[in-house]
Amino acid sequence: MRRLSYLVVLLLLSGSLAGCTSPPDDTETASGCTYPDALNFNESAVTDDGSCEYPEPLEETPGCTYEGATNFDEGATVDDGSCEFLQPPEEKPGCTYSNALNFDENASVDDGSCEFRPYLVFGCNDTTALNFDANATYNDGSCEYITQHVLMVLIDGWRPDSIAAGQTPTIDMMMPDSAYSMAARVEDTTISGSGHSSYLTGVHRDKHNVHSNNFEGHNYDQYPYWFRLLRDSAPDTHRSAYHNWPTMSDAALDESVCSGCGDYFQDYDQNIVNRLVADLATKEMNAATLVLDLMDARGHGSGFNSSNPQYIAGMNQTDIWLGEVMDAIFARPNYVNEEWMVILSSDHAGTGYGHGYNIPEHRNVPLIIWGAESPGEIWPPPDAVDAVPTALHHLGVDIDPAWSLDGRVIGIDPTASPIAALGVNLIFNGDGEFERGMTPGIDASVPGWVDNEGMTTWIYNVPTYLQTTDPGPANRGSNYFGGGTGDSTMYQEIYLTGIEAEIGWGNISYSLTAFLGGYSSQNDRMEVLVEFFDSSGNLLLSGGIGPVYAADRNDTTGIFLREEIGEVPPSSAYVRVTLNAYLSYGYNDAYADNVSLILSTQ
Repeated sequence: MRRLSYLVVLLLLSGSLAGCTSPPDDTETASGCTYPDALNFNESAVTDDGSCEYPEPLEETPGCTYEGATNFDEGATVDDGSCEFLQPPEEKPGCTYSNALNFDENASVDDGSCEFRPYLVFGCNDTTALNFDANATYNDGSCEYITQHVLMVLIDGWRPDSIAAGQTPTIDMMMPDSAYSMAARVEDTTISGSGHSSYLTGVHRDKHNVHSNNFEGHNYDQYPYWFRLLRDSAPDTHRSAYHNWPTMSDAALDESVCSGCGDYFQDYDQNIVNRLVADLATKEMNAATLVLDLMDARGHGSGFNSSNPQYIAGMNQTDIWLGEVMDAIFARPNYVNEEWMVILSSDHAGTGYGHGYNIPEHRNVPLIIWGAESPGEIWPPPDAVDAVPTALHHLGVDIDPAWSLDGRVIGIDPTASPIAALGVNLIFNGDGEFERGMTPGIDASVPGWVDNEGMTTWIYNVPTYLQTTDPGPANRGSNYFGGGTGDSTMYQEIYLTGIEAEIGWGNISYSLTAFLGGYSSQNDRMEVLVEFFDSSGNLLLSGGIGPVYAADRNDTTGIFLREEIGEVPPSSAYVRVTLNAYLSYGYNDAYADNVSLILSTQ
């Protein structure tokens, strides 16, 4: 009890003493606003007295606050959930590497399908080749190209009518893809030496200088076998000849004339065909010639006649040989990449047991060009010398004017006789300029005319013949028509299909003109006849100009204009124009130039 009383006293005493030892601290007892973000924050206040004052809160602006949204509002303070976003693009898998072979510019996601070009890819990188490889980076020499090939076949002694008379399945197969003529023209001699030479050189006999079967004095050095022209233009071409007449082939292919022109093989028909067939299976064969003699032998032995069984048997066997050759061509390993041309023709036809006359029955032969660019009948009828330039053209060789070839390239464009029209000259080749003329002594067959009796074209300025300074047309060319060696004639028939309606209406007139004349006081003379026929061949009207005698031209060498004007019968279907040359003596110096027939309304 006493202890407890002492304790109370001590406690009371200590409390009194504590208050007396130090003065009160104002800092420890300061109060105020203790919140830093308050407007009246008092950093000295120890005790918050609830006096804090705050700024008025800003007014909220609702909107889209996401910058990636299509309707983002930079003034919005509160997102209101209105944000709109683009739909994510649909993924398109593919190759997205632009240097890949199969880069796909539309791909959005790479799918690992990219293919890349190796550093070197061997192959054919020539875009003109058949096997061009777009992936090839290095040309390894494997390129394959279309190659051109020509086979020229000379069938000695071949009459045109033997084809229809015989069994010729090979020729029949070839015809739909051929340019052709059954009236092709050969040399006036109609002898094998000059005929072979013209066919295989592309020039007439006045140039190659082979006028018979004697080859002495030939001019193959200047006008060579066509292989030499090919060799000089395309040295890498392969050339082979298969002949059964050594006299001709030895002269034309002699090493001094045609060194390196190619291989040639001589033997009988069957053997050379066998050799050609074998070579076609193994050799390049860019150019080849084949000469077959059976038909000529049958003609001489039994008669050149389409009703002669022996001669037609020769045609049948020749067609069999041609079939073997064509089968060998078709069977070539690379035939699908080859363009072949096969030319068939002859050196002459024949009658009786021979040939050698300057008549159509000896001079007109077939000419067939299988593989021509423009199949169909060739007009005007071609010449045997056309074979060489046609073959060279097919092989890609440009014809050099320095070669002086007489032939022209045929089978390229469609051909047909001109369509009749009013106001133009209806006569084709009325000036004789379609082919080159000859010197007297050689009879040139005249293109576009049916030349049955030796009418020819001569060149101006041959001594003692017609000169360009003699009276004549101001616009004369290089050639004129001459009478040849005797009485001669030629004609052409012109169908009036293009103007039949106008003729039927009537009031159509014709003007027939020509320059006609002769030499000095000689009475060799030329006339031009015109005849109109109906569709049944009935003669409706005839007329003409000339002949011009020596007295008519005052014994002056020259040609003078003659003209006839008449009315065309309304039922006319075709008209025939004929030139007749009459011989007085010696050579027939009857001349004509610029022959014209013009129809017009009256």
